[in-house]
Amino acid sequence: MMGMSKRAKYNRIIPLAAMFLVALNIAACLDGCGAERPTPKSELAPKQSIGGEMLGGLIKRFLYYPMKIERDKALPHYIEGAEEVFFKVENGNEMHALHWPAGEGRPTILFLHGNAQTVFEWALIRDELAPMDCGLFLIDYPGYGKSAGDPSEMSLYAAGYAAMKTMIEDKGIAESDIIVFAKSLGGGVATQITQDRKVKGLILESTFTSIPSVASALFPMLPTGLAFKSEIYDSASKLKNIHVPVLVVHGTTDEIIPFKEGERLFAIANEPKEFYVVKGAGHNDVSMTVGDEYGQRLRTWLDGIEKLQAK
Repeated sequence: MMGMSKRAKYNRIIPLAAMFLVALNIAACLDGCGAERPTPKSELAPKQSIGGEMLGGLIKRFLYYPMKIERDKALPHYIEGAEEVFFKVENGNEMHALHWPAGEGRPTILFLHGNAQTVFEWALIRDELAPMDCGLFLIDYPGYGKSAGDPSEMSLYAAGYAAMKTMIEDKGIAESDIIVFAKSLGGGVATQITQDRKVKGLILESTFTSIPSVASALFPMLPTGLAFKSEIYDSASKLKNIHVPVLVVHGTTDEIIPFKEGERLFAIANEPKEFYVVKGAGHNDVSMTVGDEYGQRLRTWLDGIEKLQAK
């Protein structure tokens, strides 16, 4: 499969760390590095606000790693049984998705991937999700793959909303038959679009409460006054508005999004909820760490919520 392992490392590690280290240096050097005079307290607030704007710009630059695919490029040989779907967001930009229809009476997963690669690479996830026996609607964000536009917090939200609308209105999938499954960055999109919806369930894997929370956890030396101006993805506040079954999945040795982020998401989520703790797993190897147990555990959760909803 394109010379890739069954599970490629989907999310970027080194650039993310570099982003915050650069941001730290910028914040520390505001109004002149190496100035001899101490900074008056009255100047701290405006300087940290400027630093926050710079930090926000750096995050937007380094958070997304879009890779383009020509619209007429054929599907790779390993992608079988999928239909290419093009749908529009409110501003008219066209998004791209792959759709594997569900079997009779089975739900469909709306899959929201991480910050790198395209649906061509992420299609490999279908093998891991096979035990769930679900359909799959796998989308690319703006600027990724064959999707038009540029990635940003707002544009990713718009793509998520449009994807769900397409599933319901164009594909005839009932909202109650949709499982929203998000990995890493996708979690920020999932919590936004699932608020006050009656989907079958929500799976949040290796994701965060918010981008600022991850930044402060990984780099506690960052000035506490820095204010993020964009790309916040505040999942914590939105999860409170979600009243469907939730499964949180997180590796205990996640080097990008600390395990405590998963614990916090689980604590915030409304019942019914479950926490699948994957001991020894990092950010990109959750399924590889446990092998076949991964798909079986997801299926057990799904069977459980279907029994609950059938009552």
